[in-house]
Amino acid sequence: MSTVVNKCTSNIIVMGECMVEFGRGVGCTGEDNLYKKSFAGDVFNTGIYIKRCVKEQANVKFLTAIGNDENSNEMLAMMEKESLDSSLVYKSTSAQMGLYLINVDSEGERSFSYWRETSAAKQVVRFLSDDLDNSALENVDSFFFSGISIAILSEGDRQKLWRFIFQLKASGTKIIFDPNYRPMLWSTLNETRAAYATAFELADIALPGVDDHMVLYNAKNAEDVAGFLEQFAISEIIIKNGSQGMLLSVDGIRSYIDVDPVKNVVDTTSAGDAFNGAYLSARLLGRSAEQSAKFAAKVSACIIQHKGAIVDEAVFSQQLLDYPM
Repeated sequence: MSTVVNKCTSNIIVMGECMVEFGRGVGCTGEDNLYKKSFAGDVFNTGIYIKRCVKEQANVKFLTAIGNDENSNEMLAMMEKESLDSSLVYKSTSAQMGLYLINVDSEGERSFSYWRETSAAKQVVRFLSDDLDNSALENVDSFFFSGISIAILSEGDRQKLWRFIFQLKASGTKIIFDPNYRPMLWSTLNETRAAYATAFELADIALPGVDDHMVLYNAKNAEDVAGFLEQFAISEIIIKNGSQGMLLSVDGIRSYIDVDPVKNVVDTTSAGDAFNGAYLSARLLGRSAEQSAKFAAKVSACIIQHKGAIVDEAVFSQQLLDYPM
């Protein structure tokens, strides 16, 4: 990592949902069978990993809506501890944070059970639509959102979000999108494809996974994903393909990056989120797309060797020392 300076050189907004997480350890005996409360969500996780990597060199604002309950207050306390900017965290008077249970099997694969029907995060655009002149939205260098960010919105709110993102893009903000497809959040494939088409049209950077495109667009491999996304005006496409590595398409030029296999996989919960956070942080710090992807792959490999979506900060900091960009 480069030397940290005490000045914010970039402003990035990450928009999404943070939920109350109850995770259970691997195994069925002793304390491993107890659930531990935490807070997580794909974009929230990414925001934390960006901030941990860039330190004071960027300000990371989390755009969401929460409730007035104790869980919401605890999440805000976690944001403060992680140095995330909460100036775009809105409080709903009619909803609370969503909740999910996560179980991880002996091979590190996870399964989820959700209670998010009345999640406050679904209301975020209603706050935002009345707040376009908020000073917190000025001078935004990057705006990151995911397929989950838009899946939880009503169609009307989604249209308001597109207009907002278009305004950001027109003002010079770099738009970043991770498809992160969750079938249970969408009514039909056609609804998903229509929303994603708009997101891809707006995106400057896309961070797709091959698995999602196999389901959504019948892709057979990373090359199919690149061919599909290269139809849009996306300058930077980073295609994640697990142990098979990455395919990068930057300004239409493709390159391939191998990854080292991870033997001790404990929990894959936040592998993609950590990859996104590390990649975007490296790009914010001026690294090339290839350098950033290699760094992100190493950080993601570290994350999946530990339990939980948000790895302990001391463990993460040590890994940054071991994996200089």
